Amino acid sequence: MKRNNFKILALLILAAFSSCSSNDSGDSNGTTSGDYFPMAVNNKWDYTNGSTVTEVNLIGTTTFEGATYYEMTDTQSPFNNQNWVAKKGASYYGRTGAVTQVQSGTSITIQPYELKILKDDLAVGETWSGTANPKVNYSGAAGTGSFNAHITYTGTVTARDVSEIIESVTYNNIIKVALTAVINANGQISNITGEYWYAKDIGEIYEHETSTADGSDTTRYLTSYTLH
Repeated sequence: MKRNNFKILALLILAAFSSCSSNDSGDSNGTTSGDYFPMAVNNKWDYTNGSTVTEVNLIGTTTFEGATYYEMTDTQSPFNNQNWVAKKGASYYGRTGAVTQVQSGTSITIQPYELKILKDDLAVGETWSGTANPKVNYSGAAGTGSFNAHITYTGTVTARDVSEIIESVTYNNIIKVALTAVINANGQISNITGEYWYAKDIGEIYEHETSTADGSDTTRYLTSYTLH
C-alpha cells in the first residue's frame, strides 16, 4: 500500500494531541500539585485564533480499566471520533476512540490509543515520555491488510508557576509544556510539536501546534470558560 494513504493517521494524532496500548516510560502517575484541567460534566472552554471561535466541552463519563474518563468534544477537530480525558494522580491523559476515514479510495480504521498530555508534579526541565502502537486496518483501492502504527512522544515542562496576560486577562499559576511526537505509519514518518499552557483551576489557556503531515501551524487561546 502507498505510504501517502496513511497521512490520515498523523492528522488524527494531531487532532487528539490534544491506544489502550499506550506505554509510559516506567514512571508512576505521581502526586498532583493542583488541578490544571478541571474535569466535570458540562465544563466548557471557548477559544479563538483571532478570527475563528472553537469550543471544548466535557459531555459525559465512561469507565476504562476501572478509571473514570470524561468524554470531550472539540469543534476544532476535523474528525468525527470520540475523545476522552482523565486525571490519575499528577498525570493527565488524552484518549481517542476508534475512527474510520476514507482516503484515496481506501477505508482506514485506526484503533483507540492514549497519550499522557501533562504531568503537574514535574519541575522545569523535567520530562515524561511514552509510546503507543494503535492497530490500523485498511481495505479498498489499495488492497486489504493491517499493521501497527508506532507513536513515540515526549513532554517537557518549560515553565511553571508563571503568569501571562491573554486578551487583557491575567492568568496565574501556569504550567507550560512542550510536547513532541513522531509517528511512523507504515514507513511514513511525521512529526508533531505542540506548546500548551495550563492555568491552575482553569485548564488549557493557550496552544500552538505544528505538523509535518500537512504543514499545518495552528494557534488558539482561551476567551471564556464555565466550570462546575
